[in-house]
Amino acid sequence: MLLSTLLERERRFKIALRAGIPALVFIFVILYILFVQDTNIVVSIKDSLVVAGIVFTTIYFIYFMIELATKGTLLDKETDGFNQNAFIDIVKHKKPKTIALLVIKNLDSIGENYGYKNLNITLNDIIDSLDIFLAQYGVKNIIIGRYSRSKFILALDKDTKDIEEILHKFTKNYNSIKNIEIDYIFSVIANNHKESVTKMINLIDIDASSKKKKQIIVKDSKKEIELEDAIKDALDTQSLAFTFRPLLNSSTDKIDIYTISIKMILRDQKELLPRVYLPVINRLGLGQIYDLAVVKQVAHTASLIDDSISLSFNLSPFSIRDRGFLRNALNIIKADDISPNRMIIEIYEKNTHHNMSNYLKILDNIRNKGIRISIDNFGSSNSSFDYIKYFKFDMVQFDRDFTKNIDDKNSLAMFNSLLKMCKELNITTIAKWVDDDTQKEKLKKLNVDYMQGFGIKKPISRRELIMKYS
Repeated sequence: MLLSTLLERERRFKIALRAGIPALVFIFVILYILFVQDTNIVVSIKDSLVVAGIVFTTIYFIYFMIELATKGTLLDKETDGFNQNAFIDIVKHKKPKTIALLVIKNLDSIGENYGYKNLNITLNDIIDSLDIFLAQYGVKNIIIGRYSRSKFILALDKDTKDIEEILHKFTKNYNSIKNIEIDYIFSVIANNHKESVTKMINLIDIDASSKKKKQIIVKDSKKEIELEDAIKDALDTQSLAFTFRPLLNSSTDKIDIYTISIKMILRDQKELLPRVYLPVINRLGLGQIYDLAVVKQVAHTASLIDDSISLSFNLSPFSIRDRGFLRNALNIIKADDISPNRMIIEIYEKNTHHNMSNYLKILDNIRNKGIRISIDNFGSSNSSFDYIKYFKFDMVQFDRDFTKNIDDKNSLAMFNSLLKMCKELNITTIAKWVDDDTQKEKLKKLNVDYMQGFGIKKPISRRELIMKYS
């Protein structure tokens, strides 16, 4: 039996006792006063009504207390695992060796294909199977909770390496339950008991939409916490290294735009790529601070170079949607006295924003200020087309696969049709990852407006850019 279910039964029994014992004592006292003290027991209608009223009130009181307690249950209603708050409270006391996160990557697909009733049954089956499987491998007092819709959190009193192996076996053995295929991903972390449970859970959280099939394992929470601190320190000091990738204008055969890639430099001079530091920054709620630091450095760089050069850089959609952030960003650009048209904001979203109308109004407001908007990795997801249907982008940067697969007949046909669509909409097109002259010539024949990659020119540093165009 799941520990959560067992503890919930114990909790409800204790509540029933707490409610019932005082009530029974109360009934006993009343009965004693009414009958035992008086040796001549005569039960009148009045006495019967009093006793009946007391019994009814007592039963109702016990029922009310149990019902009230049920509303504050330890259980997640769909899986019978602990809910998140109960899980955290129990882990604080139990102090297990390992905390793990198990994610059902295809949860939405299961709901769509098998119905949400079967989805809930499947979730319950997964938890039951996991509980039994862990017990078979000698894991005791298994604490399983619901972290979010598709994520289960586990606290286990067994070494991290052992849990990693056990979960790997579980995901292989239970990749199908009652003919429903389950796609898992998991992460594991050693509990050092120095950090809060909530922070430990945040450290191992995984994006369920990740395309990677490989399990993500985080083994050392101390290192992750040290990394968090180092990233916060680098952000405080704005230790960011910019690299400028030239875009070749196919019409003029000149460079007039540079796209910016950014690395974070830690105190030990270690360089971090965005895929490493951005998830940490977002998790810490520092996304807008980071994006403002980027805008500040880009605007200052633009003020030091020739007016004919534009700079293209990425900003988080979450920052762009915030009006306070946009106001601050525009003030920074204005303070550096540069033409807004030289600033190109790249946006990339895997999913369509739920409030599309409001978001597009914000983007339109940015364009009205003179700043150009580019959609990055165009063609890599359906959301790209959702955006371009309703908004006039200035530029699109095509997904790298179109350049890599330019010799593939199907890919080329799709690429060609997208380019024609952009031409009709008067949108500037950019092909990235151009590695050689052959690709370059083929892209020119397709009338791509800009090209970027090692086959065009190598990236340069901020210092080189300023020296070249100052």
